[in-house]
Amino acid sequence: GGGGGGGGGGGMLRQKASAATTTTTAKAWVPESVAAANAALAATATSSAEAAAALGRAAPTRRRYPSFLASNPANAAAAAAAAATKNASTHSSNKISSPATKSSNNKSPQKPQQNWNHHAIGYSVDPEPPESFALHIDVATQVRPGGVDLTPQQKAQLDAFWVGNGVRSAAHRKGLVKLAETMGMFRDPERLVERMAQLEDGLWRAVGIAEIDIGVMVGRSPKMLYFEPDYLVERLRLLRDLLPNVNLRRIIERNPQVLGMDMTCTLPAKMRELSVLLPHTDVIHLIETHPKILSMNVGGAVSRNLFNLKALMVEAGVVEAGVEVMVAYMPRLLTSDILGTVRRRLQHIERMAPGTFRHYADKPASLSRMLCASERALDRIGFLAEHHPDAELSPIATVNMPAVKFNGRYPAFDSWTNQMTACEDKEEEEEEAVGERGVEGSLEEAAEEEEKEEKEEKKEDKEEEKGGGLEL
Repeated sequence: GGGGGGGGGGGMLRQKASAATTTTTAKAWVPESVAAANAALAATATSSAEAAAALGRAAPTRRRYPSFLASNPANAAAAAAAAATKNASTHSSNKISSPATKSSNNKSPQKPQQNWNHHAIGYSVDPEPPESFALHIDVATQVRPGGVDLTPQQKAQLDAFWVGNGVRSAAHRKGLVKLAETMGMFRDPERLVERMAQLEDGLWRAVGIAEIDIGVMVGRSPKMLYFEPDYLVERLRLLRDLLPNVNLRRIIERNPQVLGMDMTCTLPAKMRELSVLLPHTDVIHLIETHPKILSMNVGGAVSRNLFNLKALMVEAGVVEAGVEVMVAYMPRLLTSDILGTVRRRLQHIERMAPGTFRHYADKPASLSRMLCASERALDRIGFLAEHHPDAELSPIATVNMPAVKFNGRYPAFDSWTNQMTACEDKEEEEEEAVGERGVEGSLEEAAEEEEKEEKEEKKEDKEEEKGGGLEL
């Protein structure tokens, strides 16, 4: 129908429909031709599946809740139940919005405000999390200048919230709970869930990243929750242009701080410096393997670590080209403490198996694996040399063997390691005791010397007084 009568009739029908059921309107602009078909379809379709089939689209098959809620089975079940209840109550009266009318100057309709409940990726979640709660802050007792003092119960509530939303690291949860004392958003679970949903939505819309671990990202870089959706999409697309053909999901999960860096100046400059330091290495692959290097000062710390590593490997008989191969296989060496941790590991290996590095001088990849292994894995070399000298295992094979396989073949290794650890702890305690006694002895000697000096000064003063009296 056309004209005002049709509009009035439509208004009466809408009033009657709203009196019986609740009408849900999708906030999305669609072309006029598609909107007309949708409006005709809404009058006869009884479910979203029938509407999708009639329009020639497949019904959504993705999950009905974000992945960070799926990490907690309780949250997932509650979200699915809430979505099913909501759909059952609204299917009978769901209507697709009519097209936005164009203005007289033929301008395109205004872009609707973005909503975190983005149907383009299959989300249908209520903004309120299934297990929401509110932290009630007592203004009189908890508020202080610059923040609030959370009670142990409130901290436990926040910790349980982060556990349920995928933050597995206890250190990360402790940091997030500490942020809640100074930042209000981290005390509001509803806002946090909404921000995490926006974050996952932006990752999908920008570069098609799905099934990413949001809990790990938020734990490593909480300030990502303050990024606006459009800003995040822009950063992700710039990062894709800088690092083509790489696994962006892996880079962002392992180093989410990269999204807050300057994509037009800082990151390209770091990549150029890396290519100068390592002219024969694929810098893009290096960054994909160890994204933490982008958070380092390449011209300072990374360059210094590379220089120290070359000097250390010269002592072991490794040429400069071999050092670059070591870094290509194990980029962690560029961000490690070369003069501290790496040197101690080298000395530990040489003490247990002398000549190991000279033997592997022409195998830099094996050397890099040994230098990046844990101390427990390196202790296997000493255990075999002491208890199984006839074992036909090279040092590199010993270090790289899976723990389950090695412990199954040599069950006495755990007890030997515990004994060695106890002996080392005892030696450290003795050294500390000797050092304390030495400090006490030195302090006593210093006190005795001061007393002697004071006595000598007093004698001199008395002699001067006697001499002065004789002169008078």
